[in-house]
Amino acid sequence: MADVMQRILALLVVLQSGKTFTGEELAARLDVPPRTLRRDINRLRGYGYPVETRPGPGGYYRLTAGRAMPPLLLDDDEAIATLLGLAALGATGNACEGSVDDAAIRAYGKVDQYLPKRLRPRVAALRTSLETTPTPTPSISAEMMSTLAEAITQERVVTFHYVGANGTATARTVEPYRQIHLLLRWYLLGWDTDKEDWRVFRIDRVSELQAQSRTFAPRAAREDRRRLPPPGPQQKPAACGDDDRRPDDGGGGRVRA
Repeated sequence: MADVMQRILALLVVLQSGKTFTGEELAARLDVPPRTLRRDINRLRGYGYPVETRPGPGGYYRLTAGRAMPPLLLDDDEAIATLLGLAALGATGNACEGSVDDAAIRAYGKVDQYLPKRLRPRVAALRTSLETTPTPTPSISAEMMSTLAEAITQERVVTFHYVGANGTATARTVEPYRQIHLLLRWYLLGWDTDKEDWRVFRIDRVSELQAQSRTFAPRAAREDRRRLPPPGPQQKPAACGDDDRRPDDGGGGRVRA
């Protein structure tokens, strides 16, 4: 059974790339006979994963988006780590609508229904035993982080409005490089095309983010996280939509060699 599950997980990883594969390609990649591949495809469908098949010449296998999420294939340790991670993330920020911490709180309350039945009692027991202390940090928009992630992977220029630590608002055009998590803050490291230099931006101070159609050639980044501006002392969380500007918090800071 362990070998079967390993094959299923390997097949799922390949199909989740979103690409289409012929039967010969999948069988060669997974090093299994075509008959075994067909059985594993049927097992995936039985687990709830919508695998589309087109037979005949030019045929393929492809994982399509399903209406319902199938059970997550997690072992015990992975399930516990997922729950602990959601609990810790949900304890940060202000749970503003559309924020990452708000999404974590919602996922924390329902993740067990997507787990195999054998794990649900253990996860439920873990949930009742947990209590997290709220940590005052700015909420980050989940949509904004997704937009930045796509722009980074697609090497697309982004534009946005930015409010610095002194309250000055500026319009920025940036070649995004990385989203960096440091001391409960999320930062964007990117090449500011107007300043012609690397800059670090606190993502919670970014607004009106737009990914442009214009692409850029990747640069060699001088990525030194020790030069990111540290957050100031913990304070009472700001209300949703407020900016907790702190003079010692930096923002749009230059990354020096």
